[in-house]
Amino acid sequence: MVVLLAAVALAAASCAANANSGSSRTPHVLGAPKGTPLVLGQPAPAGTGELGALSCATARRCWAVGIAGANAVTHPGSTTVIVATKNGGRTWRDQHVTGGSNPQLSGVSCPTPTHCIAVGSDGGSLPGSGVVVATTNAGATWTQVAAPAGALTVLSVSCSSTTQCLAIVNDGSLIWSATSTDFGQTWTREGNMPSLFLANDDLSCTAGGPCLVAGYAPTGTGTGEGAVALSTDGGQTWSLGLVPSGIGVLRSATCSDATSCLAAGSTSPSVNDVVPAHGALLGSADGGHTWQPVTGTPPVADVFDVECPSVTVCAMVGTVWKGTPAVGAGAVAQSGNGGTTFELSSAAYVPLTLTALSCPTATACFAAGGDSLARITLAPPKPRHHGTGSVGTGTLGTR
Repeated sequence: MVVLLAAVALAAASCAANANSGSSRTPHVLGAPKGTPLVLGQPAPAGTGELGALSCATARRCWAVGIAGANAVTHPGSTTVIVATKNGGRTWRDQHVTGGSNPQLSGVSCPTPTHCIAVGSDGGSLPGSGVVVATTNAGATWTQVAAPAGALTVLSVSCSSTTQCLAIVNDGSLIWSATSTDFGQTWTREGNMPSLFLANDDLSCTAGGPCLVAGYAPTGTGTGEGAVALSTDGGQTWSLGLVPSGIGVLRSATCSDATSCLAAGSTSPSVNDVVPAHGALLGSADGGHTWQPVTGTPPVADVFDVECPSVTVCAMVGTVWKGTPAVGAGAVAQSGNGGTTFELSSAAYVPLTLTALSCPTATACFAAGGDSLARITLAPPKPRHHGTGSVGTGTLGTR
């Protein structure tokens, strides 16, 4: 019954979106709450696999990338690993790499409305399997360019311009960074990540501030404790921020300016599986060098991505768990006070965990997860009354 209802909702969302593709009105979605939801999801184009990374050059142009469906039952015949929108997420279309290759993509960065670079691997198990593909014509063609030498996989990438890109690379033995000044045609190896640090598919660089990578330090088979690596010299050297002990795996870190940063993940130490747990949220006031927990529980469980498009506006995406046994669905929360508190956003059709987030402006974000996509309206912050609490919010504490 749950599968049937989800299918009906998906079909209704698709029909509504097609019927309104030329209109500025928000399409109706079966099951939508009264009024206009702040988060409106939709299915990705047919044949899309598992989307896991997202980058928006503007509020109208975004690209999401991922891997072909790993499960032939839930994603039969899925071969699309790149989808794009040029109308602010109202419609998405598939794009393909020239030559018929079908890479496994884990990161994407689009510094202009026409230039994007995506990274990952060809699925091989030996160094040299890393893949970098790029477009200079808004995705009309994606071509394979050079990957950093010896890369088993290129985990993530961040380009502040077409002449300044930073990538995180795993060669099977070490994790290190590489830079490119010619949009992926050549790469220069930079610094190694700290010993025992394992990076998730997350890299965030702030103009005038640090580059951060969220991840964990292994504590046992399939378990880890949250950690954040940072670089203040463009990836030439890396160090570990001071993170409180007992933190679960961290999946995302970002800064709104040179000093104010957030890191998020799960209270669960599980490395390989997404299990029902609370969200974890840390704050830093010194550019990621030291971190302290946000008191209270974030309204999103198992946070996968967090972004702050301004010093006051932040958003997070991940999972909410419902029912017994617990079933996960997508969730979005937003903050109007720099991440001090978050509130859950009203949503329509977000049946799958959202794992990627991009906020090109302080009023609009986009999210992806599985074979679904969502556009997010960032609401102006609500006035808060002194002496009252809010369910599901967190507040930055002191040590």
